[in-house]
Amino acid sequence: MATIKDVARVAGVSLGTVSNVLNGKNSVRPGNKRKVYDAMKEVGFHYNMTASALRTKTTKNIGLIIPSITNPYYPELARGVEDAARREGLTVFLCNDDRDTEKERAYIKALLSKGVDGIILLKPRLEHSELLEVKERTSLVLGDASIDIRNEFHVVNADDVQGVICAMNFLGQNGHSQIAMITGMMESYSSQCRLDAYKRYLESRKLCYRPEYVVSGNYSWKSGCRLAKQLMSLPDPPTAIFAANDMMAIGAMKGVQTMGYRIPQDISIIGYDDIEMSNLSNPALTTVHQPKYNMGTECLKMLHACINGKESMDTTKRITLENHLIIRESVGMVR
Repeated sequence: MATIKDVARVAGVSLGTVSNVLNGKNSVRPGNKRKVYDAMKEVGFHYNMTASALRTKTTKNIGLIIPSITNPYYPELARGVEDAARREGLTVFLCNDDRDTEKERAYIKALLSKGVDGIILLKPRLEHSELLEVKERTSLVLGDASIDIRNEFHVVNADDVQGVICAMNFLGQNGHSQIAMITGMMESYSSQCRLDAYKRYLESRKLCYRPEYVVSGNYSWKSGCRLAKQLMSLPDPPTAIFAANDMMAIGAMKGVQTMGYRIPQDISIIGYDDIEMSNLSNPALTTVHQPKYNMGTECLKMLHACINGKESMDTTKRITLENHLIIRESVGMVR
């Protein structure tokens, strides 16, 4: 039976090069990779991944659990995870939990049963004690998770406070003081942060917080459309709407336009995320850019360090990425 040594001898490369090719690492030069594949065919070598897993006690598989595959925010983040994982020779199992706790719990159980080397969990819904149990069984990185004051978990977040203040400041610079907000689902850490930052901005400008100006959506364009109509039907409607994600902002644009309002002449709308379709709306949506792809790569880097035991007491367990404003056409001066 042919061995890895036979492949290296016929290909004229080192054992390490053959190992890197078998593990899917992109560090191997294309020419050497071709030599290895040709040699494998010539000597009849077949790589047994199960045997490798038993020998190394690793599967080279990780899990990525996201809240919604239909939300354009998550595919870009997932691509960041996948690209970074491929460079490290890892395969990603993608799971969509639909923001359902039981589904999240079932996916984690399934991934653990497959012996994954680690899990990246976005917007975790499990209780603290359950997350600790998962961490005991495999490497775990959380994304869009509440700040862990006990420093028990590895966490990657975007700076939602900075992002919201940036958006609100821009509306203020355009003369807006009657600013409504369409929030996301409030069990989400990021949604809580964005609402708190909205309130903080109003307080800093000595503007009155108006409960009727704050409505809760579910991140879908339909909820944005419905809630924007509700806001614009108030006796004293807002002059600007800040939506906690772009899908709701795009829905809000559709809603107010069906009521006969012009954007931005009659009402300004600003979003959050900077998904690709925000540049395709009419008018193009002004929004807060989140580093979605980079968030994915940072989650994977952190997870890979955990898997390989490279984290130490000095290793950063919490990464916060900055956002920035993308100015397009949906915000204008108040009239």
